[in-house]
This record gives sequence, C-alpha cells and structure tokens, in this order.
Amino acid sequence: MGLSKFEYSQLQPIVNPALQSFHILHRFPDFAYRRERGVAVWRGTLQPRQFSQKYRVAVYYKLSSFPTVRVICPALAPKAPHLWKDGTLCLYYPQEKQWRRDMLIATTIIPWTALWLYYYELWLDTGKWLGPSSHASDSKLQGEKANYTEDNVPLNKLSE
Repeated sequence: MGLSKFEYSQLQPIVNPALQSFHILHRFPDFAYRRERGVAVWRGTLQPRQFSQKYRVAVYYKLSSFPTVRVICPALAPKAPHLWKDGTLCLYYPQEKQWRRDMLIATTIIPWTALWLYYYELWLDTGKWLGPSSHASDSKLQGEKANYTEDNVPLNKLSE
C-alpha cells in the first residue's frame, strides 16, 4: 500500500526560516530579518521599474502556512485589484499550489512581489489589471477591478 496524499506531502523537504533568510539576504541585501510573534518577517524595498517609485514591503512566513506580503509604504490606491481582504498581495492562488514549502522565498515570492508591483503600476496607468489572473472571481479578493479580464469583461460572463 502506498502513501496517502497527506503522508506524501509531509515527505517534501521544508526550507526553514533560517535557510530562507540566508537566501533572501544574499539576493536582497537591503532586506532585514526579524522574528515577530513566532513569524519570520523580512522587510525591504523593491522598485519594479527603473523609474518607478520604491515600495517598502514586508514578507511574512510561518512554516505551517504560505508566505504573505504587504506593501508598507506608499499606501496602495483604494480598490486596488489582486489584494486579499486582509490587505496582503495576491501573488498566486494557493489552490493551484504554485508555491510549495520546498521553494525559496528569494526566488519566488520576492520576484513575484516585484512583478505584482509592476502590474499594479500598469493598473494605475490604464485602469486594467494586465497581469495574469486565474482566480480573479474569488470572493476573498478585494478591489473593484479584480473580477474583470483585461478587456473589462466580467469573468463569470466569459463562460456563458
């Protein structure tokens, strides 16, 4: 008899916060690490384009959950798309398992954050979210344009 899905998932290697921190601080030396209430937190600055403003972000990670990211400053525009209701960035859809515990935050979450900021700036310029979105109709997302494709067609109307 083979392993159950749960048992198999427990065999995956886990990159602990110390190793995550090593890679983050190596790739992003202006980031700083701190442990807050049992959660690993890295804060640093990202600039998605050469002439973009700089964004101060915080990456939160606890071994038992997915990493989350918040923009600390500047404040994001009201109704910005692809934010979860708790204010964290929607970088990927957890149900699609794009991020796993054996991945490095330095090569996934932080670059995805810079890409999110790039698309956010395009949204500020165009009013359309031009980035990928396979789950924009999720009720846990906030933002007025989150439920639309780049052509401003509601996602639920595409299947009709």
